[in-house]
Amino acid sequence: MGGATIGSASLLAACGSDTTTQTITNTTTTTSTVTSTTTVTNYICPVDSQKFSSLADLQDHYSTEHAGNQAENIVTLNVNGKAYALIVEPWWPLAYVLRDILGFYSIKLGCDMGNCGTCTIQVDGAPMFSCLMLAVDCDGMEITTLEAMSDGINLDPVQQAFYDYDAYQCGYCTPGLIMAAEALIKKNPKPTAEEVQEAFSGHLCFCANMTKQVECLVGGVD
Repeated sequence: MGGATIGSASLLAACGSDTTTQTITNTTTTTSTVTSTTTVTNYICPVDSQKFSSLADLQDHYSTEHAGNQAENIVTLNVNGKAYALIVEPWWPLAYVLRDILGFYSIKLGCDMGNCGTCTIQVDGAPMFSCLMLAVDCDGMEITTLEAMSDGINLDPVQQAFYDYDAYQCGYCTPGLIMAAEALIKKNPKPTAEEVQEAFSGHLCFCANMTKQVECLVGGVD
């Protein structure tokens, strides 16, 4: 991953979508004022910093002007409502890209084999193990991490339930459990204990006690 290769971390960090908001105000001779807001998303070439209005245009430019590089590995990851255009290696796990490249540190790595659920996120609304997903396969998908659940001041109801029941314990596996719990509550607002246990069946609590995690969700959250 070093040197000047196109897959280096420095180039990955430079490749992103640049969103510009333009506000245009037109005032007529009457008493009415019309304000329109236009949001423009630009895709930036990580080599020469040229901006393009679509990912396809960026890929065409990359293939033509920077031949030999990996234009086919440019993907757009929609994370927590924001689009990121990235150059990724075909074998990079989604968990690695989200945590180490984009900086979503709520994602924890446990087994790297899909056995513990620690790295769980939501992809198109469904809980998924990000260590088992390849970033190149997630182009255009809607990805949600724990960072999207709180405004930084107020906790999400599921987060609050974990807090109230002291269900977080050491906290390492908590982000993955909360992402799974959030997906369950959206689908089934008042789950039974058996339904919660089923939702958590792919998760391991390293503190060896999942009683509180189940109890805080039974019957729903406020």
